[in-house]
Amino acid sequence: MRLHRSPWLLALALALPAGCKDPETAARQSKLQALNEKLVEGRALLAAGKYNEAIQAARLAASAVPTDPSPYLLMADAQREAGNTGAAILSLKQAADLSKDASPELKKQLADLYQRSGHPAQAISVLTELKEAGQLADPEVLTLARLQAREGDVDAAFKTLELIQRRQPDNAAAKVLEAEILLLKGEEQLAATLMDRLVASCVQDGVLVQRDTPCEGPPEAWLLRARYFFNSSRADLAEADLAHITGQAAEGREVIQLRARVLNELKRHEEAEAVLRKILQRNPRDTEVLAQLAETILYEGRPAEAQQLVDEALALKPTYPRALYVRARALEAQGELKRAAENYQYALKSDPSFAPALSRIWRIYDHRGEKAEAMSALERLFFMGEASLEEKVALAELYAQSQSNVSRGRKLIEEALRRDPENERYKEIRAKLIKAGANIDRPRGPIIMRGGH
Repeated sequence: MRLHRSPWLLALALALPAGCKDPETAARQSKLQALNEKLVEGRALLAAGKYNEAIQAARLAASAVPTDPSPYLLMADAQREAGNTGAAILSLKQAADLSKDASPELKKQLADLYQRSGHPAQAISVLTELKEAGQLADPEVLTLARLQAREGDVDAAFKTLELIQRRQPDNAAAKVLEAEILLLKGEEQLAATLMDRLVASCVQDGVLVQRDTPCEGPPEAWLLRARYFFNSSRADLAEADLAHITGQAAEGREVIQLRARVLNELKRHEEAEAVLRKILQRNPRDTEVLAQLAETILYEGRPAEAQQLVDEALALKPTYPRALYVRARALEAQGELKRAAENYQYALKSDPSFAPALSRIWRIYDHRGEKAEAMSALERLFFMGEASLEEKVALAELYAQSQSNVSRGRKLIEEALRRDPENERYKEIRAKLIKAGANIDRPRGPIIMRGGH
C-alpha cells in the first residue's frame, strides 16, 4: 500500500515562513517533520517485511501528531500483514474516525486498506461518499462498481458504471467491467457476446475504436474471458486466451496466478512449477508465489516439500490465506476434515473473499449437512465471478431445496442445461425450481376485489 505524506500537514508546513522564530510554530514544524520521517521509515520497514518495527514507527508518528489518520493506516496495514487482524481493525476504525474531515487521498487509502483487509462493505461506503462528492477518478469508479457487483448489488454497480459510460460509451475498461457484471447478473449469453467483441476490438488511448485491420483486444478482456472459460471447465480455452496476453501485462499477478491454476487443472504440474519458480527467482519473499508453488508441489505428490514452503510463507505472513489453504488441502487429503475446515476458516478470516478456500469449504459444509453455510459460501463465489459450473449447479440445487432466490437459481440451471441439455440431474433441479417458483407465487389467502359498483 502506498501511503502518502499527510496533505493537511504538508500544506501547513509550506505555509509557514522558513525563518519563523515563534516557539509554538517551531514546535509544530518539528512535529510535522517527525511525523513524515516516521511515515517514510515505517513504509520502508513494511516493504521489507519488518512488520513489528513498522508498527513501532507508526506509533511514533501517531504520537507526533495524534489527529492525523496516516499513521493509523500504516499501523493497520502492518498489523494485518503481521497477522493481528483484531488490532488492524481497531487501527482502521481509529483512522476512519480521524478521516471524517480528511482529504480525498487519505480516504482513498482507507478504502484500499478496507478492501485488502476483507471489509468490502466499509470500502464501498467510503468510495460511495467520494463518488457522490465527485472525487473519484475513472479507475476508482471502476473499483467501486466491481466491489458493488461482487457484494451482490448489481444494480448499484451498473449505476456507478454509468458515470463513465454516459461520458465515454466506448471506454474499454468500463466495457470489460460491464461484461463481468453481466456474468454476475446471470446474463451469460450477453456477457459472452460482449467478451467476444472485446477481445477482437481495437483500443486507442483506452477507448474502443473502429479499424479496417484486425486487432488484439485489451489484456483485461482476454483475462476476463480466460477466467470465464476456466470456471466453465474449459481450461484448454483459458490457456489459449492467456497466450494473447503479452509484454508487461503477462507479468501481472492475476495473469500469473490464473496461468498456474490452468496448468494445474490440465495436470501439467511441472510446467506450473516452472512458471512459479521463475517468478520466485526474482522475488524469493513473494508469499503468494510461495504458497501457490506449495499447492502445485502438493499436487505432484511431494507433501513434505509443500509443507516446508507453507511454513516459509507463514513465517513471512502468519495469516496468509493461500498458505493456510494449502495446509488445509493437505489435511483434507489425509481425511482430517475437522482440522481442514478450521484452516479453511482461518484463511477466510484473513480474507473473506479468498475463492479457493470458499470453493473447498462449501463442500465440507454440504457434507456435514450445513446447507445455509454451504449456500453462503457458494454465493460469495458466484458474486466474485469465481464459481465453476459445478458450483453454480450446486447453488441452484440449494436454492431449489430452500425455495429461495428461485429466479437466480433458474438462470444458473438454464446456463448448465445449455451446455448439457440431456443431463437428468440438471432437468430435475430445473423442475424443482419451477415448482418452488409456483409455490412462492401462489396466493396464500383469499383474493379480495375492491371497488367497481
